[in-house]
Amino acid sequence: MNRPSTLRIFKKYQPRQIAKFAKGFFNARIFIAGLGRFRVIEGKVVAYQCLKAEQKVIIAASEINKMVSELSNPKTIPA
Repeated sequence: MNRPSTLRIFKKYQPRQIAKFAKGFFNARIFIAGLGRFRVIEGKVVAYQCLKAEQKVIIAASEINKMVSELSNPKTIPA
């Protein structure tokens, strides 16, 4: 298994900015100040096993992944 080599540090929790980064990378590692380390696997944000017990980490990862899917599939407005 290839280890992710890209590491990005986010000083603030900004889900849209993090989602844009995750969408562009297949495998990477990120660090979000106040939340901890995450992995980007196939464009989805996943918390490390040791952090999965924290509710705020789970909420943040799901919020970022929701934003990634919104960026990947933009809604069209009917005319």
